[in-house]
Amino acid sequence: MRSLAVMIACLAMGSASLAADEAAQFRYSRQVDRGKARGEDIVAFSLDGEIYAATRDGLPDLRVLDGDHVAAPYQTEPNVEYFEERSRQTFPTEVTSLREEDGAVEIRLQLPREEPPAEGFSFSTPLSNYERKVRIFGSSDGVDWKPLAADGVVFDYSRYMDVSNHDIPLPANAFRRFKIIVENMTDEKESPYKELARTFHGNQEDQRVERIEVERRPFRIDRITAWHTVARQHVRRNKTVVHAVAAFTVVQDAAQKQTIVHVHTRREPLTGFVLETPTGNFSRRAVVEAPEVRGVTTRWRPVGEAIVSSFRFRSFHRDQLAVSFPEGRQEEYRIIIHNEDNPPLDIRGVKAEGTDYRVVFLAQPSKTYCVYYGSESAKTPQYEAAAVLATLQRDYQPVEARLGPQTKNPAFGGEPGPSVAKVLNNWIFLGAAIGLMVVVLAWGLFRAGKRLEQLPKE
Repeated sequence: MRSLAVMIACLAMGSASLAADEAAQFRYSRQVDRGKARGEDIVAFSLDGEIYAATRDGLPDLRVLDGDHVAAPYQTEPNVEYFEERSRQTFPTEVTSLREEDGAVEIRLQLPREEPPAEGFSFSTPLSNYERKVRIFGSSDGVDWKPLAADGVVFDYSRYMDVSNHDIPLPANAFRRFKIIVENMTDEKESPYKELARTFHGNQEDQRVERIEVERRPFRIDRITAWHTVARQHVRRNKTVVHAVAAFTVVQDAAQKQTIVHVHTRREPLTGFVLETPTGNFSRRAVVEAPEVRGVTTRWRPVGEAIVSSFRFRSFHRDQLAVSFPEGRQEEYRIIIHNEDNPPLDIRGVKAEGTDYRVVFLAQPSKTYCVYYGSESAKTPQYEAAAVLATLQRDYQPVEARLGPQTKNPAFGGEPGPSVAKVLNNWIFLGAAIGLMVVVLAWGLFRAGKRLEQLPKE
């Protein structure tokens, strides 16, 4: 009986020692605040910049431990959100009359009886390089007309950049009849061909005259379609969060005609950047690059590319300032904006976007928990939590917890000695090893040469 008690005591001491060793691997810890929840709960908390800055790729150095330093199996998963997805649906219209007056065209049309109210109209035309002002009125009886869009503009500026607008949105209305007035229906376009007239006096050319043809173009409209918005409820998607960047600097490279934005992060899992600039009316290619280490050298490789643009003309505003890329965790990125011969952009800020990940685990009644993280040697734990939690979460929603402030783990025992792989990846070690090999090889060749000199000559 005494032997059994000693064995149980030894096992308890061994378990306590293993638990203490588990916590001693990690540099930092944070309290998991469950609020008023103290029962058996599924608990979830989001990861933030402090955790990402201290952990390795794949999060092998993260643990959830209870007050006795016993590990709670967990899984890491993207946080999800449900939203209303809105999409545009178009439908044809019926033109009832068309008349021209003082260079403008008045088009009257009505909506099919079975279609919903129009939220806007789209103009289809085969022309390019144009700008037309559009006014739209609505009526219930075809007699009294209420203005709906007084300064709408449809345009195509492809001569200068890839930007166009064919849509005129409308305020909420229930009208079935509409009057559309398109102004300046005819414009002048310089022909790409020139007429050359040459006058000769004898065999000598006496006069040469070049004439430029000017073509008057009517604004042809192939069709006008109406559109309305359809909403789809409870659409599930991974939640995206905005992270504040640690720092950013902007360098203007006049020789390369580039604006280079260096962005420093806390190694969050990012999927894109959004530029902030007061500059308007531009369209430029932007490339996001990340560092890639190969041996003792580091080179920049492109990971994402987009056309960033901002158009502001009268009431028309459209910005596209985001550049997305596959998810990655880097301490530094750079965004290269190709200005060509245009003035450089005034970059005032950069926002980082990425997927919101959370840790989910099964908490026991009356237990307190801490998250431990930050280790160069910790291995990825092998838990069965994913299968267990997937089954439980069908019927139970996780309790959202918050993390307390980051504190240094007093039990941290320091990192073990450098591993072989880490030593081999150290450029100082590699340089020293190569230098030593060169010296040994040179010494061996020198000794071999001396021995050859000592051999008897025939």
